[in-house]
Amino acid sequence: MQKLMPVLSFAIALLSFSSTAETIKVASWNIAWLGSHEYNQRQATDYQKLARYARELDADVIALQEVESAKWAKKVFGDEYDYFFTTKDWVQRVGVAVRKTSGLQAKAVEYKALDQGLARRGMDVTLSKNGKSVRLLAVHMKSGCFHQPLDQASIAKMPNNDDKQAYAKTACAELAKQAIPLEAWVDARASEGVPFLLVGDFNRRFVNDIALNYSEVQGLWQAIDDQGAEALWAPTIHAESKCWDGKYKDYIDHIIFDPKAKRQYVDNSFAQLVFDGKYSKHLSQTLSDHCPISVQLTL
Repeated sequence: MQKLMPVLSFAIALLSFSSTAETIKVASWNIAWLGSHEYNQRQATDYQKLARYARELDADVIALQEVESAKWAKKVFGDEYDYFFTTKDWVQRVGVAVRKTSGLQAKAVEYKALDQGLARRGMDVTLSKNGKSVRLLAVHMKSGCFHQPLDQASIAKMPNNDDKQAYAKTACAELAKQAIPLEAWVDARASEGVPFLLVGDFNRRFVNDIALNYSEVQGLWQAIDDQGAEALWAPTIHAESKCWDGKYKDYIDHIIFDPKAKRQYVDNSFAQLVFDGKYSKHLSQTLSDHCPISVQLTL
């Protein structure tokens, strides 16, 4: 009987864990220019298509980019979510949608430190359920510097002979500034010892940062990925995007885990929801040039 007790105790503990641990689905979706800007030329049928994909995505938590406000988000996701958006006066806002029936309690605060130049702020959201929590930073980093080194010497050497080159140089300078508060957020969460995720459109091909073996001041991935409690992981780094026939195979949308959150990741749960049809500029504007990505984790 005594030999059976440890086995019985383990079984009871396992049963207790199984009854309390639940799975939630976390997603990221840049719904290009979803707002009042003139670039948004969507018709009623386009919103219906977006809503169909939103139902197929079926996520509990969604980091949103390029969505102006809850009013516009509801045109795709309806009233089933609570919405938290940044407040900077610009249609390309960052937001987080939390499904009302998920049982998740959300505490949201703007992360204004990412607002460097013509850049977007982040949304810092703590999600809690059954006495457990995970912290999520939703971001949309500066676009236009997808792989170039971010150190000041390299940026200074970038050509500036036309509008395209000038934009890239400015973009890299602003992304380099954003890297500082992004790293600070990671460092603060790691020191607190809480599980955390970085979710959104980073406008950065992390696979290139790694392949080029950038230093901490050259690569955005190296800036945020430190050792120990800050050793980060993302399923997107070595995966190929299938969005719009694989037009851009390297992901710039990412869901990044710290080691504690990684232990809550449901194996092989990373997915990309690919739109129907072949790529066209019109389709990419009326749906989005980004396909949503998602993961599942236990909480």
